[in-house]
Amino acid sequence: MSPKPRPGRYRHGRAGNHAPSPRRRRRWPWVLAGTVLVIGGIGAVGGVFALQALEVRDDLMLAKAKLGSLTEAYKVGDAAQLQAIGAETLDLTAQANSTVQGPLWDIASAVPVVGANVAAVKSATEATHIIVRDALPPGIELLGIMSPDKLKVEGGGINLAPFQQAQQTLPHIKGVLAQAQGKISGIDRGELLPVVDEAVGQLIGVVDQAGPLLDTAEQLLPVVLRMAGSEGPRNYLVVFQNNAEIRATGGNAATSTLIHTDNGKIQKVEDETVEDFYLAGVNGWLKSDLPDETLELYEADFTRNAQNFSRTPDFPTTASMFSQLWTQTNDTQLDGVISLDPVALSYMLAATGPVPLEDGSEINAENAVKLLLSDTYERFGNNGLAADAYFSDVASRVFDKIASGSWGPTAMIDQLLRSVEEQRIYAWFPREDENAIVTQFNVDGALPADNSEATQVGIYLNDASYSKLEYYLSTTMNVMCDPAARTMTTTLTMSSTVPGNDLSGYTLAWRNPSMNLPRTTMILDTLYVAPPGSTITAIAPADGDIKRWNRDGAEKGHPLSSRTMLLKMGETKTVSFTTQLPEGELGPLEVRYSPTVTQTPVTVDGSCTGLFRAAE
Repeated sequence: MSPKPRPGRYRHGRAGNHAPSPRRRRRWPWVLAGTVLVIGGIGAVGGVFALQALEVRDDLMLAKAKLGSLTEAYKVGDAAQLQAIGAETLDLTAQANSTVQGPLWDIASAVPVVGANVAAVKSATEATHIIVRDALPPGIELLGIMSPDKLKVEGGGINLAPFQQAQQTLPHIKGVLAQAQGKISGIDRGELLPVVDEAVGQLIGVVDQAGPLLDTAEQLLPVVLRMAGSEGPRNYLVVFQNNAEIRATGGNAATSTLIHTDNGKIQKVEDETVEDFYLAGVNGWLKSDLPDETLELYEADFTRNAQNFSRTPDFPTTASMFSQLWTQTNDTQLDGVISLDPVALSYMLAATGPVPLEDGSEINAENAVKLLLSDTYERFGNNGLAADAYFSDVASRVFDKIASGSWGPTAMIDQLLRSVEEQRIYAWFPREDENAIVTQFNVDGALPADNSEATQVGIYLNDASYSKLEYYLSTTMNVMCDPAARTMTTTLTMSSTVPGNDLSGYTLAWRNPSMNLPRTTMILDTLYVAPPGSTITAIAPADGDIKRWNRDGAEKGHPLSSRTMLLKMGETKTVSFTTQLPEGELGPLEVRYSPTVTQTPVTVDGSCTGLFRAAE
């Protein structure tokens, strides 16, 4: 299976230095649009033939308009309307196809120069009709059974039957596309007029792209179905990372939920096994197998409390720690660990709609982040247990809403992609074929072993003040290069907007008084992770604000330097790291960071263009 473009990272050389991945285009309208442009380009060959060409153009334009209404019919779950649209579209493409089979088209195809263009139009029309006739009906049938109301199951979960049917249908649709491709693959584009070549090229491009996409879907579906419990129950740990107390991959990971899936049905597990697991994490009972060189990179509390498992920027390490703790506590295996933060939850609420809370209020896309990461701690003051319980209850209610399936799939997918792009969702699975999916779509949060697929650089943050002050933290990142010296300088800018001392004792820094620091000052372990094979040559400032806490080493082959920075109330600071890059070809530049409650703008200077392979 060929790797697909990996969403969720900022890559140099795309549509701007920090542009998000483009949205996928809907395929069916483009197939017809390409054919329409072909017809419009050569419609005036002469006489009766010209009239026929215009008729073909009109038929295909109407067919395109019909197909444009498929999305709305799907959204409202109108299966009858979907079928009607399919039938009407087929009538139009059948008529166009019948027209181009006439003798005038064969004669015109033999005319020098013009003939090649006529033949191309004929082949494109035939290909379009094949797709509409043979692939659109099963496609519409799938849309009908995948309407939101049919995907829900009572008690929460997803109906797997439509996806199992899709698994059976995909080979047929692939065969149809191959047949259509055969119609247009022989076109010699060198003989076409520009307007015809452009349109035929669009059609060829769509068909060529659709094939690999269907291949990917055909390969992924069986794995995804197994992950959803199609062949037996699964247990997944969902970890909520709290950005207000920042960690490398998001935040304090004290809150988690065990999810049980069985044939698509999703339930939370709340029993003694979960309670035992929670207590083991709080009491530091993990028997870690991490090497000493890794443990020395972080504070001593790294493995002593589950809330600190996310101090490492390598999410598979974090997930493995949770998985080991579960096994050591319950003698069973987790089937995966999934991580997300409250900002990702707020995006998902944009798809689900608001969720009512026990006190009569609601959590929604607009208030979720403030409610969970600020208001909760001000409301409960120094009662951290009450705040954590409230946070857990709200997260649980949001999960119930998501598991209910009472939301639009398209809207939810858009919000999940947004979260992935902002590095707010990670996942790890112990089964190799399942974990390959998260790696393929760049949700693994892993430190790669080499620079072949991507050249990864990151600056991460770990709270060291024992506070919730990072609700008021914002960051930006910048990467500049010296091509002649083959060096790269990565800079993190951190800004504090802490409003004052009138915050709850739980929000303010607990550790600071013992260090004679104001409780409004953030203590941030600023962790730089360089690409494999590189060397860190300069750091500015050379020492952190607490020099004795400087740490240097390597994690999974990545050179690493940690400098602790004190960020006072209202202050802005920068820290920069310069790296000597290794020789040889370097994969596309991939910039990682710790997500805050706000966006993290990333800019890559044009000076880096020649050092890294362009993203595909």
